[in-house]
Amino acid sequence: MKRIVSFSLLFVLVLALLCGCSSQDDTVMKIGETEISAMEYNYTYYTQVQNFYNSYGDYLSYFKIDPEKPLKEQPCTVTETEQSWAEFFMDQTDDILQQVFCFYNAAVAEGMELSEEYRLQVDAFVLSATEVAALESRSLDDYLSEYYGEGLNEAKYREFLSRRFLASQYCDEKLSAIVHSDADFEAYYAKNSDAMDLVDFRYYTITAEYLPADSSAATETDVEAAVKALADSFAENLTSEEEFKRRAVEFAPAKLKESYEPDNATLAADIASSRLTGTVSAWLFDQSRKTGDVLVQKTATETYSIYYFISRHRDERPMASMRHLLLSVTTNEDGSSDDAQVYEKIQGLYAQWQSSSYSESVFVDLVAKNSTDSGSKDTGGLYENFTSGTMVSEIDRWLFGETRTSNDTAIIKTTYGYHIVWFLSYGEISWKYQCLPGLQDEDYYALLEGLKESNPVTFRADYRDVVGNNE
Repeated sequence: MKRIVSFSLLFVLVLALLCGCSSQDDTVMKIGETEISAMEYNYTYYTQVQNFYNSYGDYLSYFKIDPEKPLKEQPCTVTETEQSWAEFFMDQTDDILQQVFCFYNAAVAEGMELSEEYRLQVDAFVLSATEVAALESRSLDDYLSEYYGEGLNEAKYREFLSRRFLASQYCDEKLSAIVHSDADFEAYYAKNSDAMDLVDFRYYTITAEYLPADSSAATETDVEAAVKALADSFAENLTSEEEFKRRAVEFAPAKLKESYEPDNATLAADIASSRLTGTVSAWLFDQSRKTGDVLVQKTATETYSIYYFISRHRDERPMASMRHLLLSVTTNEDGSSDDAQVYEKIQGLYAQWQSSSYSESVFVDLVAKNSTDSGSKDTGGLYENFTSGTMVSEIDRWLFGETRTSNDTAIIKTTYGYHIVWFLSYGEISWKYQCLPGLQDEDYYALLEGLKESNPVTFRADYRDVVGNNE
């Protein structure tokens, strides 16, 4: 392989080389009535190679890839069938080109032209390549010819980009016109409820520390058995949450009893299967599970946990969106802090924002200049479409503990410091929002499958000998 060129743009991550093809303009593939040249095939092929290298660059040795050797000489390690890495990436290329040109051909057939929005994106890609070329003191054409294949110039580069963006434009317009009914959401949920549902349960973990002081357990085997027996005793005839909470205090060592007195000390609410280990997850999400079921499970050496099933449900809470500005409070080793100064500053910033009639642009500017939340500093403090339980508890209670009205604001103190919180709106119900990506995927492939029949794919007989796999 030639050296890797790292760009942040989707179609710029390519090293399009001739790789032995007799002519870059030779047709190697036909999709519907559109002919794909060796140059365009290689353009797409090396996009896949580059994307893989940029995603897994630090782990190429794990995949047993040597960037200094031709991919056609290296066995692929991620497929069950025997093939080289070159063949693996060519399979991806074949599939991607079919998708792109099914949509592109349909757009052309409908007389669709590239919109201003998408033309600007093409310009942005070309500008990026121009800037990279300038860093090497070269013209764009020289740069493209060097890294993308002899003879490639700006005109061809724009052509390749324009085809792909017209395909994207067609796809986006068709999919955005689809409105999903309640029946669509319910049908998708019914097929995927195991991955989407949440469970409520109580749990309690017993270790050797919980054994009575006069325990006769001596060996590791004895301790393991004694802990298991204590856990079984906790779970015996356990018929209610109230009894579970009572036993949590009763079985705890003296120094821990107080920590188990709060009602929520043993409660796990709204937990997704992905947050649980395999055995426990399988038990909790078993369709036959009913309220009051109990599981005693070994979770570590000399450690057993008792699980009490409460309920399984889908998330009916609304999503929320907000902006916030955080000023962190610093606590020194001697216990002193700058809490008072930070509070005074957050009040000053809040007053400054109020005086602007709660201007969005002013808030965004205040965040950029003051917020200590690195995750949202560059987006004006914006967090969108999250559910209860996502944010720190103090903010969560303010957002979801009572019904908020758009543009409600508050100064809230959390363990992180002081926040100016600006509630924007509630959105889709959470479980429906979770359905959307899957429904959109189904829409995409339904649209694609509908176009494949009118866009048959044919290949030049020796196309895999004359394109990308020689590098």
